[in-house]
Amino acid sequence: MRLSSSLTNRIFLACTLLATVSLGFAFAFVNAQVTGEVEAELRRDLSEAGTLVDQRRAIFTETFTTFTRLIADLPKLKAAVSTGDAPTVQPLADQYRAQIDADALVLRSPQGALLAASGTESDALLGAVATPPLSVDEVTLSIPHTRGLLQIVSVPILQGDDPTDTIGRMTVGFFLDDRRAVQFKAVTGTEIAFAAGGRVLASSLPASAREGLDALTMARGVRPITLHGEEYVMLARPFARAGSAAEAGNPTTLILRSRTERLRYLSTLRAGLAGALIVTLLLATVLSYAVARTMTRPLAAVTDAMRDVAATGDLTRKVTVQSRAWDDEDARLLGSAFNTLTESVARFQREAAQRERLSSLGRLSTVIAHEVRNPLMIIRASLSSLRGDRVSARDIREAVADIDEETQRINRIVGEVLDFAKPIRFDFAEASINDVCRASVAAAWAGDAPDNVRLELEPSIPPFVTDAERLRTVLVNILVNARHAVQAVAAEGPRGGAVVLDDPGVVLRTERHESRVVISITDRGVGISPDDLTHVFDPYYTTRRSGTGLGLPIAKNIVEGLGGTISVTSRPAAGTDVRIDLPVRAGTPA
Repeated sequence: MRLSSSLTNRIFLACTLLATVSLGFAFAFVNAQVTGEVEAELRRDLSEAGTLVDQRRAIFTETFTTFTRLIADLPKLKAAVSTGDAPTVQPLADQYRAQIDADALVLRSPQGALLAASGTESDALLGAVATPPLSVDEVTLSIPHTRGLLQIVSVPILQGDDPTDTIGRMTVGFFLDDRRAVQFKAVTGTEIAFAAGGRVLASSLPASAREGLDALTMARGVRPITLHGEEYVMLARPFARAGSAAEAGNPTTLILRSRTERLRYLSTLRAGLAGALIVTLLLATVLSYAVARTMTRPLAAVTDAMRDVAATGDLTRKVTVQSRAWDDEDARLLGSAFNTLTESVARFQREAAQRERLSSLGRLSTVIAHEVRNPLMIIRASLSSLRGDRVSARDIREAVADIDEETQRINRIVGEVLDFAKPIRFDFAEASINDVCRASVAAAWAGDAPDNVRLELEPSIPPFVTDAERLRTVLVNILVNARHAVQAVAAEGPRGGAVVLDDPGVVLRTERHESRVVISITDRGVGISPDDLTHVFDPYYTTRRSGTGLGLPIAKNIVEGLGGTISVTSRPAAGTDVRIDLPVRAGTPA
């Protein structure tokens, strides 16, 4: 049975599907709106963080530039640089580098000669700023370094207010390294990375999380990325050009906002919505099933009652009709209509049975009046002949023979009536259908040679389970009718080619069709008129003066009891064909 074949299931599935589609659409709509809003907010926050990073870096650079200018303008430094003595200048370089927390500090003479170098990374500053002698230009630039991005500020040291009176040059360097990136992260709340030359030089991310980040240094704008299973939204901001010197390697700041963390609360929201969806679906399922049951429970009661009536034929079976508030009114009406229908059918059956009994009684009375009265008259005449005074032994023997023959005839009539009236009891056993056919032919011809019969028996038919004696009764009855039909044609003589004397008048044939066996009996007799053909299985209906009209009805009852079917086709003056279809195992429906 298909899932959709039940009304309960259809109502249940329709309601559940409607709830699922509605709630699913609501869930998808809310999820899409919230996700879109979160994504937009994430991009806005990232853009604001990028602006804050640029401002922070610019302030950082401007601060070091200011410090550098102030130190270059100190009289103490000018006096030391004007001596041109490196041992005198070096202590001041170390002191001032420590005061401004620079990573490197270099002092040169106007001719470019090195006067002092302070800091472990001072070598990186040597040669970084190539200035002509007595240059008064300020230089700010960034250069890649293994430690990070080195920011360089170089200013001239002037003797007085005259900008052309240069006595030296001071260059200060500080790194945008991992430490600075962590400081920027604390301010902006985002991950920071400094890149140049196509690779990341410093970052607030752990070293293990930087893999794959180098390939993204040339990207521009906002884009989603994934690093070690965590989702980020990244914004690349190139450094703004400052000063007159070109910056090497296109330095870029990468700002990364964790999308996973930002959307974590969205996952909680989704889980809540999913939970609400599941609970609602369960409630919708239970309610839809309950509603469907209020409609289908009475229908199931009606169906069960119909099934019981079909199995038992008991038309007194009723459907209990209740009037609860939640029961379906249409279903209650259907139950009431079924009860009314069964009562009407039972009444019609009683009336039809009464009419059939009366009709059968009338036909039986006709049979008895016709079939029993004639033998009684013959018996009475025979007894009258025995009352004479001069009765010979021959007359006695003839009278006794007539009386015996007529009593047998009466007994046969009574036996057929009783056989048709009482239920048939079958004795199933394994039998050979071909042997039953041969025995039936021998019995139908009552000891005479069946020269006018041809047997076409299929030898491959195996023995099967049936009631051989009952089946023989059926075949004998049909073969006797065929014999009488052929003899009637022979007595009248050939008319219109109705029979050919050289051919057999009766053909009995057996055939195997998979799990069934077909027995056909064909005769070239007088045939049956169309009006009589429709009544051949009606009890007590006969066209023979000596028949009771119970032969074929009894045969039909036996064949149907064996699980088979019987059919008759005939044309007047052309013959009759009787076809019996039986299962290999008796009792299997046709």
